[in-house]
Formats: sequence, structure tokens, C-alpha cells
Amino acid sequence: MSMSVQEFALSHNEPQWLTVKRIVANDMKNTMRVPAPLSKFHFESPELNPRSIDTQNLAPKNLQDLGIIMMDLFAAANDFPELIQENLMEKAIYWRDNALNANHLAYLQSGGFVFIPKDVCVDESIDISDLVDHNMQEKHLLIIAASGSEVSFTYKDSKQQPKNDRLMIEVLLGDHANVSFYDAAMTNSEKSHRVLNAYLAQNANLKTYVGLFNHGDSRYYSNIDLDGMGSSARINLVSLSDQNQVVQTKIINKSPNTSGLISQRGIVADKSKTVYDTTGQIKLEASDSDSDQISRLLTLSPESKGKIDPILLIDNHDVVAGHAASVGKVNPEQLYYLKTRGIDAKTARFLLTRGFLTPLIEKFPDKSVQEHLLNNLEERIHG
Repeated sequence: MSMSVQEFALSHNEPQWLTVKRIVANDMKNTMRVPAPLSKFHFESPELNPRSIDTQNLAPKNLQDLGIIMMDLFAAANDFPELIQENLMEKAIYWRDNALNANHLAYLQSGGFVFIPKDVCVDESIDISDLVDHNMQEKHLLIIAASGSEVSFTYKDSKQQPKNDRLMIEVLLGDHANVSFYDAAMTNSEKSHRVLNAYLAQNANLKTYVGLFNHGDSRYYSNIDLDGMGSSARINLVSLSDQNQVVQTKIINKSPNTSGLISQRGIVADKSKTVYDTTGQIKLEASDSDSDQISRLLTLSPESKGKIDPILLIDNHDVVAGHAASVGKVNPEQLYYLKTRGIDAKTARFLLTRGFLTPLIEKFPDKSVQEHLLNNLEERIHG
């Protein structure tokens, strides 16, 4: 029998402030709206059952020696309330925005917390995949990189996923922090909703590398706020869909001398549909800034559909902004050429799609992620 929000919170000794925040979110969700594009991802509230919480710092010993914290989110809420209370769904993702966000907070089942101290630099990419229980519907990651830190993170989906899957990721960067985030989104869920939002302070730099290869209906949303002067962000995304997929990416230049670039390439297979909804916004205060976006979709069959909506919202004329978008079909001459060389249709299609995505995949600095994406692509095309 499912527990109430309060009973679930008590079962693993959540701090009172978090329990109250959950209860308020649960009460308020009924007064909030669900934006029309999100309606199919406004899942029913999941069952809340008792679960054991590991209260230890899960970072490897060499990272603990640097002061790095990797913990279960609920345990961290007790041990580090000064870091969690003012940041959890308050700066990058706002729980008050809509009923879906409020419900996510109220029924949050599993979460992870990562903290990188000031001026700490880590050479190897930190795998944070195991900080959440992949079998749960409502999952959350809160990542804080303090000023002057430099680090990269890798997150890979498990093959076992619930029917409805949601992961919300918040990344908060202090002054002069440099973060790379590798996200291999490859769920088998019927419906998958992924959010990666970030807040950047002065001269901070964030690069995200996303492989969106989900099997079911999926929605990916990323919003990056360039709040501090001199901050910059790059979103690099490759996608493959065999059902319906919506990718919504947005970078907002809020301060002077900020820079945002969105680069995306996607394959649309069978009878599926992919929509790239891409926005670059430069606020009035963001003089001497730049915003650019490049989006390309390749359809593999007459039934597959691709759509790109590039948007620029410019309030300051002392800026550089642009966009490029294209939707095209597999080149029949190239396909014919490969077939005349004795290559079967499936292999030919794989070679052409690999060639289309490789230029962007090769920009992923993490070689293991590159290999993971290419292997998954081959499996999907030949499957």
C-alpha cells in the first residue's frame, strides 16, 4: 500500500523543512496549470514505499580527499541543509512553475547530490549514474560546482526503467567554474521526460553533451541561464527517434559578454516524428553577447517527419546572433552507391546515419561516451 508524502518522508528521516516543502507542493499542485506541451508527461503520482537510504559519502576515496561530496539527496538534506534548502528546485528548476514540477517535488522517490568545493579540479570524468535508483519514476540530481572548480560528469541510463521515466537535473556553477556534462539518455520507457537546467555565475562555463536515444515517446528540455557577466554555455545534442520526440533547448543571455551556442543533429526513423524547438534569448542588459544555434534533422523514410523551430529573442542590438536549420532525407544517390557495392539496405542506412551524426559525436571529449553512443546507434539501426 502506497504511503502518504508525509509517511514516506518520515520513513527515511527527512529533515522537517524538506517534508514541509513536499507537503506544500502536494497541496498547491491542484491550483497550478499543466502547460499543454507537457500534458502527456504529467504522469500519475507514483507509489511511495519505504526505501533504505545510504547516508555515506559515495565518492571514491581520492575524490573524498579533495572534499568532494556524492550522496543520496535525502541524506544530504540532513547533513548539508545550507546547500540543499536554498537550491533544490529554487534556482535552475522552479517547483512553483507548474503542476508537473510541484508533483515531481512532492513525490520525489530517488535523488543524488554532488558538491565540488572551491578551486578543486578533477581530471577524470565522474560517473554519477548510480546516485539514483533507475527503477523509480521520479528522480532528481542536484549538482553544485563552487567557484574556480573544474570537473566533468557522466550519466548513463540503466537498461531497466519504469513505464514512465522522469529525471530532473539541476547544475549550479559558481564564479569561474568549468563543468562538462555527458548525458546518455537511452531509456526503454514508454514515456521519458528529461530536464537539464543550469544557472551560471560570473565567467562560469558549461558544456553539455547529450545523446538522446530513447525508445519510447520522449521529451528533453534544457534551459541555461547565463546570469553572470562573461559566462558561456554550449549545448551539443545528437538524437535518434523511432517514436515521437520533442527536444526543447534554450540559452538565455542575461548579462554582458555572455555566449551561448546550441548545436544539434538528429535521425528520424520509421514513422516517428522529431521536433527541435530551439531558443536563443538575449536580454536588454546583455550587451556585447552572442547567441547561435545550428540544428539538422535527417529523415530515413517517407513516413518519418522532422520539424525545426529556431527562435531568436533579441532585446539588445549590440550583440551577434544567428541560426541555421535544415531538415532533409537520406540521399538516394548515396544509398544506391552503397547498394551497388554489395552493402545491404540496413547496413547502408547505418553507414549514412553514422556519417551524419559522427561530426557532432566526435566533439564529445569523453571517448567512452562516444563509443557508447555509436554502439547504441548500431544496435538500434541493425535491431
